[in-house]
Amino acid sequence: MQPRYQYEIRIQKPGKQAIRMPFTEATWSGSRQEAKRTLAVKTNKGRDRFWPDVNVEEGDLMELISLFSGSPRSLFTGMVVDLGKTTKGDINPVAYDFGFYLLNNDVVVVSTGEAADRLITRIFQQHGIQIGGIGRMPSVEKQIIRGKSVWDAVVDILNQVYQATGIRYWCWIEQGKVYVGTQRGQTVQWKIQQGSNLLEASRKRSIANMRTVVRVVGSDNESAAILHEEVDQTNIKRYGRMVKVIEMRDKQKGSAVALGKQELQNLSKVKDEASVNGLGIDDVIAGNRVEVFEEITGLQGTYTVWGDSHTIRPGYHEMKLQLQMEVNGA
Repeated sequence: MQPRYQYEIRIQKPGKQAIRMPFTEATWSGSRQEAKRTLAVKTNKGRDRFWPDVNVEEGDLMELISLFSGSPRSLFTGMVVDLGKTTKGDINPVAYDFGFYLLNNDVVVVSTGEAADRLITRIFQQHGIQIGGIGRMPSVEKQIIRGKSVWDAVVDILNQVYQATGIRYWCWIEQGKVYVGTQRGQTVQWKIQQGSNLLEASRKRSIANMRTVVRVVGSDNESAAILHEEVDQTNIKRYGRMVKVIEMRDKQKGSAVALGKQELQNLSKVKDEASVNGLGIDDVIAGNRVEVFEEITGLQGTYTVWGDSHTIRPGYHEMKLQLQMEVNGA
């Protein structure tokens, strides 16, 4: 038996009370690799008392509310950024959550080699972005960051941490505040399985982005001296020689060796991707973990959701989830 889905879209103008907006379809989506979550709504010009005229403008707040549990629960709040209209009377507002401001503010900051979490905190504070929580991270190299958006600057810093440690940190928005950590908090781990709420599943493995050699070189413009070369002989025999070159400001041999080893460990993997379609679950969005059980694709276990797209219509909710798993390529 399909769940009894019920949702509302509400529009609020500055200084006014929120009003309910009729809709035919809403797509609520996001990804761990995107700064913002998006709500794209399809509605129409008003035609009678059952479908009142839609008055929505850029800058209005748009909210997605679930009534699935019986009481109203806000799933998304964001500002209308795009607004499309057609001669047929179609009206298509698109709202972004507060991650929008991570994309539309540029950074000028000098790093003194401080801990990555302190540097990221300074960047957020520079633009008055409210911080919910930032996990502790190691130091990053001295650098000057300018001309990049807050989002791009933070992603670059987190990539440096990943190269050095193999630990992947992420940035996300929750209830109007920014968080940086390894995993989004959740209280329930949902299960998606064939014969129940799973509609379709697919899986793909690829070595397209694999590397079997990492060469660390100095960043001096007058010299490209090789500081260290890390080699995976096992994967070279199987897949061939594929070289990744990394520039490094710190020319200490120990740092170059550690960086080369960690980067090769990150890159010498078979990339394993999967996607599942299932009946919609309000709590399952990018950054959460879900259990998936499907025989043909061999999906058996717990996976992190890297991207999600929820399609909502009156009485209906379907979700498509992108999962990513990486295993050693031996």
